[in-house]
Amino acid sequence: MDFEQIKALIDHVDASSLYEFALEREDVKLSMSKRKEAAGVEKASASTLAEDSSGLAVKQEEQAARNPEKEDSEPVLSETEDLHVLKAPIVGTGYLSSSPEAAPFVKEGDRVTTGQTLCIIEAMKVMNEIKSDVDGEIVSILIEDEQPVEFNQALIKIKTD
Repeated sequence: MDFEQIKALIDHVDASSLYEFALEREDVKLSMSKRKEAAGVEKASASTLAEDSSGLAVKQEEQAARNPEKEDSEPVLSETEDLHVLKAPIVGTGYLSSSPEAAPFVKEGDRVTTGQTLCIIEAMKVMNEIKSDVDGEIVSILIEDEQPVEFNQALIKIKTD
């Protein structure tokens, strides 16, 4: 990949709605990201692969689904009084059970402990267990099974002990 191709790729990404871009091709590794200009808007990512007109693979996803060491990263929490809101650390499809026939991991009113799996988010065919990092009671489950979830989307409210 020569300089002119890289420059054209930068221009293409800059003009698009992409906020993150990564390319791996033979001996070339390239990643770019840009900030949203709107104040107060969270940066979101998508979990899809596409090919542009030159056949280059365009990756729009958090590196968490790709890097096993980041796969078990802590979920993002937001605190409101004694309620914790468990938020999606990645973009993907949310599952409330391990399989369609299985019972849900948790339901409203259940007691949960730190480290307990609450749901799964699938991103690029990788199943990421979302675990509680607080002890408490499930107050509300804010997603439905097999629902697409966005980065930082509220998933579950937990009343802490």
